[in-house]
Amino acid sequence: MLSVPYSVEINDIPMMALQNHRGTEMYERGVEQIDRLWQESATIPRVMAISVHPYITGAPHRIAAFERLLEYIKAKPGVVIRTGEQIADWYRAQVAPPG
Repeated sequence: MLSVPYSVEINDIPMMALQNHRGTEMYERGVEQIDRLWQESATIPRVMAISVHPYITGAPHRIAAFERLLEYIKAKPGVVIRTGEQIADWYRAQVAPPG
């Protein structure tokens, strides 16, 4: 069994549906999250999980903030964007299964 990171802090269900934040909250939290993780990645590998659902973040009044966040993240040197499945595949290629 392999578990990939899943975020509650950068997740649109608690952020938008439960805490009733505006769409810009995803951008603001995401920028602070990626800036810290990018800084820490100089000494240790980091993964930033972003959990979004089309019926929440894909809403017309929220999608622009998410698109801005993705552009901000992609502009960071050395950052790659992967799905959970791609992360799992990468890990399996690097680490032999236990014995």
